[in-house]
Amino acid sequence: MPSSFADVDHLLRRAGFGGHAPEIEFLMGFDWAEVVNRVLDTSAAPDPYLGAPDLSEGRSNWDRYIDVVWFWLDQCRTSPTPIVEKMALFWHGILCTSYDKLYDPAVVFDQMQIFRIHGLGNWGDLLHRVSFHPAMLRYLDNDLNVAGSPNENFARELMELFTLGVGNYTEQDVSESARAWTGYGVNDDENLYVFHPEDHDTGSKTFMGTTRNWNGPQIIDHLVTGPTRTIAARYLAKRLWSFFAYPDPADGIVNDLAATFLSTGLDVRELLRALFNRPEFRSQQARQGLVRSPIEYAVAGMRRTGLSCEVAHPEWFLPEMGQMPFRPPNVAGWKQNEYWISPSASWARHSFASYLRWKSRDAGLLANTRDLTPQQALDQTLNLFGLYNASSSTRNNLLTYINAERSEGGGWNEQAGLLLLTPLTPEFQLA
Repeated sequence: MPSSFADVDHLLRRAGFGGHAPEIEFLMGFDWAEVVNRVLDTSAAPDPYLGAPDLSEGRSNWDRYIDVVWFWLDQCRTSPTPIVEKMALFWHGILCTSYDKLYDPAVVFDQMQIFRIHGLGNWGDLLHRVSFHPAMLRYLDNDLNVAGSPNENFARELMELFTLGVGNYTEQDVSESARAWTGYGVNDDENLYVFHPEDHDTGSKTFMGTTRNWNGPQIIDHLVTGPTRTIAARYLAKRLWSFFAYPDPADGIVNDLAATFLSTGLDVRELLRALFNRPEFRSQQARQGLVRSPIEYAVAGMRRTGLSCEVAHPEWFLPEMGQMPFRPPNVAGWKQNEYWISPSASWARHSFASYLRWKSRDAGLLANTRDLTPQQALDQTLNLFGLYNASSSTRNNLLTYINAERSEGGGWNEQAGLLLLTPLTPEFQLA
């Protein structure tokens, strides 16, 4: 059975940053399972290093950091396989590190490349790669973790925020895991991972009831493939559903997704396939369940207008919106929904939309709306911003604006006003 326009539109917004009408109409010709398969097919993904910024020394750290921000956000904006970038955004908010502590654009870039290249692969493999990366080792102080004076930061967050969640481990598990992770550090001269055997605790450790000479990699394997594997699978399934569908899913959804995840050997792509194929994913609750995060909002705005980071300068507005790439507020990452709609954050979205308005008008994205009927002007603008199913309230409000402009001043400001007001509508604010 062919898929509906509204369903495909919803999937492309959640699995990416929104689809254009021809793309949606093409995918409508397939049944839902095949639409999902095509969205998850990353065979057309370009070389992840194509267009990568030059991060060699010679310019300030801040300028090189902005290059990393521009590179990734432009990938989000233009990628033929946006699910790659959407999953990178997900992992960036789960396996958190921050430039504010690292101050190294190259390390920040390299970790994001892990998310982009391996984010749809095996979960255990991803955890290993991230755990041994200098960004994580330095951010959670495992580079300071040595035998006789263990640092528990990484050991705790590995269980609390990365794999199990609160309440599924003991303080002894934290301390014994910290001992297992001693010696895994960073070569400060080259800023690369290095194991210091002289700093590793080789004594017996009792972790989750098992006594042995544990090391760091064994801790990860135990968490995701050992006795706690179901807890870990449920934890990730819930986090993914909350990111792609809506917060706080029912236990039945989480349990089913976790079972699928375990049966596939922790294959993230297959977990997403099961998630997108759930009927609840296409429910009204899901369609209205998420507000676009600032990064999603900025990317969607640039994607719809065709403006690059060099022109749109999202880095000028994202901090005030509440989400600057590679600078989460803490190791727990960013929250959702209400977190994004404070007065100051809403005003920052307005400022970004206003800036896009002038750049879009300069680029001639809209025909002179005064040459169109009010209905034609409205439809043109809604289609530009991908609001194919705008509510009657939104349509009526924008029509009222158009008619008022034409009656009061001849419509000279109409085009600029539409370019500002449309990305501020409730429909564009929703993910």
